[in-house]
Amino acid sequence: MSAIKSVFSDSKSAFIPYISLGDPNYDLCVDWADALIRGGADILELGIPFSDPVADGPVIQKAFKRALANPFSMDTILETTEKIHSLHPHIPLVYLTYFNPIFHYGFEKFAEKAKIAGIQGMIIPDLPYDTPETDELFKSLKRRGVDLIHLVTPATPLNRMKGIRDFASGFIYYVTSYGVTGERKSISADLEDRIKITKEVFSLPVSAGFGISAPDQAKEISQYADGIIIGSAVQRIIEENGSNPSLCRKKLEEYAQSISGSLRGKNL
Repeated sequence: MSAIKSVFSDSKSAFIPYISLGDPNYDLCVDWADALIRGGADILELGIPFSDPVADGPVIQKAFKRALANPFSMDTILETTEKIHSLHPHIPLVYLTYFNPIFHYGFEKFAEKAKIAGIQGMIIPDLPYDTPETDELFKSLKRRGVDLIHLVTPATPLNRMKGIRDFASGFIYYVTSYGVTGERKSISADLEDRIKITKEVFSLPVSAGFGISAPDQAKEISQYADGIIIGSAVQRIIEENGSNPSLCRKKLEEYAQSISGSLRGKNL
């Protein structure tokens, strides 16, 4: 069983927050990660800044813009990841990135260095499952015990889900609503049914993301989802408080506690 899959259990729902690496700088991202993990994160998603993040909404787009104002290199990304991993080696780290940066860095080189840095999984929203590149990357990651985590959306037909199944591991990232990432006030009425079908197809844990921001939303969805993924609400805290590191760290930890404590099988 992979390190990621072992986080999940039938008795509780996992909390999976996201941060954009480099916002406002790489050193402070280590503090943000530490605060979220201390607040109750079970898995941590690390976003690699990219100039054209097609799956991300305005909050994360702005975070990437701030991050890319700093000198960027994949080696800095990997070094920052290793610092986070050294603080909490028991917490699985997952990269959320786009295809172009890792293609240019080189699949084998990236997979090897990411594994050494502490990465246990990767999510690549703009890489379809039915391409030679997916097959190559999946095999490269599998050799190192790193999961390739796929997104499933409300528009994903059953036959496509069955195709993705051959290249999916760790967990499935279920996109709760149409569109890009961002905070939303309402939850789709048929979300529970769609997540149930997804579980049956993949026989993997299914974590729900896109639009979740408040503890009451997280609590409701955690009754049937194996994990809750939150990015934009976390990045908004960083956007609004990042210039005051001690306050930002405090707010991130408190927010993580409020979400984690609301989930099925967990208590504050």
